[in-house]
Amino acid sequence: MAEDTPSRATTGRPRSQVRRLAVLGATLDELADNGIRSMTIESIADRAGVSKVTVYRWWTDKIALTLDALNQLPELTVPDTGALESDLRSLRVALIKLIDTTRLGDVLPALIAERRRSEHHDAISNYIEQRSTPFRIIVQRAIGRGELPEHLSVDLVAHLFSSPLSGSILLRDAPLDDQQWVAIIRVLVAGLHASPDHITEEHRHDYPRR
Repeated sequence: MAEDTPSRATTGRPRSQVRRLAVLGATLDELADNGIRSMTIESIADRAGVSKVTVYRWWTDKIALTLDALNQLPELTVPDTGALESDLRSLRVALIKLIDTTRLGDVLPALIAERRRSEHHDAISNYIEQRSTPFRIIVQRAIGRGELPEHLSVDLVAHLFSSPLSGSILLRDAPLDDQQWVAIIRVLVAGLHASPDHITEEHRHDYPRR
């Protein structure tokens, strides 16, 4: 495909920016449809309606392009209601809305599947961990308020909360409803208070990253 000549798009954006956004959108489409392993720079370029030269002008390889495309997706706004349970309930609503209104719900299952067998395991894992940041912030606040024991590992506790919620949304036909989610929150909080010594920073490395 011939390279586009420099000009301005009808929307007022520079044409290069329009092409760049088209490539990022095509990357998310390819990732959702085919996964990282099967998609190629050529397939992305074809879907975006640009040349491979255009793609390589901005990105060195498909993992760099994939991560850039993923970073265009909206971040979750972290609720701050003043209480752990209501924070997590609000986060559930926000996460479901984000999954329903963006490509995040399409691409995350593909990323999770690819992470176990990809040479890009670390890059994918780092992105998925980044997406768990709202849970860590909520846990840190709860510890600061005294709702959770202060010596708990923030990362491990955030993982305990994020796994059932994210898994139910991404891997099941119907996500957890509010009543089910509250029941899980209360069971986990009770368990953390009953056996806090098993989820401390000292034990963090006993649980390998997957």
